[in-house]
Amino acid sequence: MDKHNFDEFRAKLKRNTVPLSEQAYYKYTTGLNRRVANNFSLEEIERIIREGDISSLRELSRYYYRTNSIYKNNIDFLANLFLYDWCVTPVFKEGEGSEKQIIKSFYAACHFIDNLNLPTTLSHITTEWLISGIYNGILRTDGEKVAIQDLPLAYCRSRFKDFNNLNILEFNLRYFDSIHDEEFRK
Repeated sequence: MDKHNFDEFRAKLKRNTVPLSEQAYYKYTTGLNRRVANNFSLEEIERIIREGDISSLRELSRYYYRTNSIYKNNIDFLANLFLYDWCVTPVFKEGEGSEKQIIKSFYAACHFIDNLNLPTTLSHITTEWLISGIYNGILRTDGEKVAIQDLPLAYCRSRFKDFNNLNILEFNLRYFDSIHDEEFRK
């Protein structure tokens, strides 16, 4: 049996590694304007939070979701906290539609919900909502296929409500001018 000597490897690790307690101490006490992360200094983070600029807050949140495992784990935990189970309850008026029509509509509704793949779709939507503070999407159907497509936040807004008091999503069509690939634009 071949034995390996890891003493030299351990010695190199000790020389190159700063203990976590020291990393935390240096991060929060020395050089307050030094970069906490690659793109943001502590002063920049404080300024973004203080000013409350929505686009900067979203950029900061996205950055930390990509780079900070604690932040990512918390977001993912909250997004997947619910099981996203579903229940279809038929509602019909007495005397309207035959039993066969009601059962057919019930199965069509169940099939529609199954095609949406709700646990995965709603988990994704909740993750985007927690990171950005808002989610904009559109329901698309193509025969049997059903999907909710993400819409870019920079090109969406909601200022008005419909007759059911639901927000109306406005989409700026200039978004398509930003796509240079002709095939992808179509």
